[in-house]
Amino acid sequence: MISIREASVDDITLINSIAAVVWPATYSNMISGEQLDYMFNMMYSPDSIRAQMTEKKHRYFILFDDEIAKGYISVHTVENTILYIEKIYVLPTAQGRGFGAMLIDKAKELAKTLSLNSLKLNVNRDNKSRYFYEHLGFEIVSQRDLHIGHGFYMNDYIMEKQLTQIPPLP
Repeated sequence: MISIREASVDDITLINSIAAVVWPATYSNMISGEQLDYMFNMMYSPDSIRAQMTEKKHRYFILFDDEIAKGYISVHTVENTILYIEKIYVLPTAQGRGFGAMLIDKAKELAKTLSLNSLKLNVNRDNKSRYFYEHLGFEIVSQRDLHIGHGFYMNDYIMEKQLTQIPPLP
């Protein structure tokens, strides 16, 4: 049985362990090993995850298949209109089974509950998951090259999915 539940600080080790499997499998062909290690430690160390949850108010949701964690999503509200998807990862062995779409659906459900207008995320410009997001209705709205320290950059597309119809201008 598949279930998704909101994570707490008690789940930090679990989130970190999923990231430790997904992160190198996803990014080792896109960025150098040195940047991979730097970014992983910056974003997925237990202390970083704790700060995201407690200080930055990121909400994590973990997907379970038969009570075994298979992936997660983290989100936060921006500008009182956007639910920003900071992270969405599914274990490589569980990909292609619809779990990513289920996590996006969880984000859509939360956004609607909070009366937010859209979902937004960043995706590395070389990441094939861009096509997955496009399939789910996300559109590229811009791109950015963000310096993250130590001479490293995140080269991303910013993608957005509208959840409510924007009325036409008169």
